[in-house]
Amino acid sequence: MVSLENQLTEIHKKKDKIFKEIDEKNKEKIIECSCCGNSYKIKNLTAIQTYWYTDFGNCEHEGELQFVCPGTGIVNGLLFDNDDIFYWGDGGTFKNDPERQFKEDYRKLFKEVKYSYDEKLSGERVNNFYVDGNRKEFGLVEKIKVAKK
Repeated sequence: MVSLENQLTEIHKKKDKIFKEIDEKNKEKIIECSCCGNSYKIKNLTAIQTYWYTDFGNCEHEGELQFVCPGTGIVNGLLFDNDDIFYWGDGGTFKNDPERQFKEDYRKLFKEVKYSYDEKLSGERVNNFYVDGNRKEFGLVEKIKVAKK
């Protein structure tokens, strides 16, 4: 008879294998450049994770995730229209934040991730809402329809 510990170890191995397969599938997803309109697989893009610092409280904050268009070299800031996110009083985090979800699930899948701390990147930059506009494709929480008054 197989011990419970051995069964659990096997379950963890299967879980890890499934997560790896999901990551391999997600690396193939495309993001469209807002500048040139060309589409690129995530695995072929260089990402930039920005951080900014505030003197108040000596805090460092994670900023937006960006990518560099391989065709033009223009930086695309991956932005999300988060007017549908509700604060749930959980210590300053949002339980249904698609931007956070994208970073956690996809940042590691880029060809390379560079980190920028309080630096102004040289060159041209555009806002990119492609991922936000295709939340379902990326397995992100769907936009909540908010009734207008």
